[in-house]
Amino acid sequence: MLPLVPTDDEFYKLVNSPLGVNFFSQADKEQYVASVVKPVREIVDRNKKSWRSYVLLACIDSVGGDSQPFINLLAMPELIHTGSLIVDDVQDKSEKRRGGKTLHHIYGEPLAINAGNACYFIGDIVVGDSQISEQIRLKIYQLFFEMMRAAHAGQALDISGLHAFMPEAVRTGDCTALEKRLYTIHRLKTAAPACTLARIGGIIGNGTPEEIDEISNYFEAAGMAYQIMDDVLNLKGFENNLKDKGEDIKAGKITMPVAKAMGLLNFDEREYVWKTIQTMPTDEKVIRSVINVLKSCGAIDACAKEAEDLIEAAWKKIDIIVPDSFYKVRLRAFGWFILQKD
Repeated sequence: MLPLVPTDDEFYKLVNSPLGVNFFSQADKEQYVASVVKPVREIVDRNKKSWRSYVLLACIDSVGGDSQPFINLLAMPELIHTGSLIVDDVQDKSEKRRGGKTLHHIYGEPLAINAGNACYFIGDIVVGDSQISEQIRLKIYQLFFEMMRAAHAGQALDISGLHAFMPEAVRTGDCTALEKRLYTIHRLKTAAPACTLARIGGIIGNGTPEEIDEISNYFEAAGMAYQIMDDVLNLKGFENNLKDKGEDIKAGKITMPVAKAMGLLNFDEREYVWKTIQTMPTDEKVIRSVINVLKSCGAIDACAKEAEDLIEAAWKKIDIIVPDSFYKVRLRAFGWFILQKD
């Protein structure tokens, strides 16, 4: 989709517009590669799980379809997710992504934002080139825009933050409202895209309405569980140092372990955690002290257990509806993959 040395035809396909392509020069093509293709590939080519791309094709197979004719569709979710990461890193002022510098630290914020936004639309090319009927293609576009609206709503809530909920949670030890808002954010930002990709796969695979609903629900739960585990791993540390340990604390973010801790700690401990997070600490000893408090009260383990419960409950339903197959076994294994603790 994004060759570093595109042919003229590949370049024109990427930038085609109602105005045509005849006015582009060789210098324009080189500049496009330098300011869009290379920045995006900088992030895409790094080590990653790519599970969202897997979801789309796995669900085609799981309902009895054949994913192989649609293998190029892997590019669509991968690019959409990559674009969201690039923009999210600018908004969060993150320094590391997938084991390297974030894109805006390499290319600057304006170019990073533009490259990230471009990712949302490039995947349309593979949908248009695929062996998909016009009726199903229209449904994919409808689902795509629903997914993007939901994700941006979730991002808006996430950027706005949860600080307004914290004083009451600290004062009373009641984390109900705080957790509910976090669930809303996770559902919109992570679960909605996962469930949408599963639904698209189910539709392409010609699954029954019941099968499509259950695989969508399963991957909604998987998206929620994944985000909760991401919050957990942010405190435990990621394999190969793909992100900085305690990065969320350093950024002053309220995550699920912090929310759960508000219902488990005494007042002095709650106040300490909240006051420290507000300072956006950079001292590793201070960050470790907050992590130790969250760990000792059981908040981190409680989050991991909640993620596991989400996966197991969703699996019981899909197990009844979706016929047994090799691909169903892979869906089951995927749920366990989401729950990896290291």
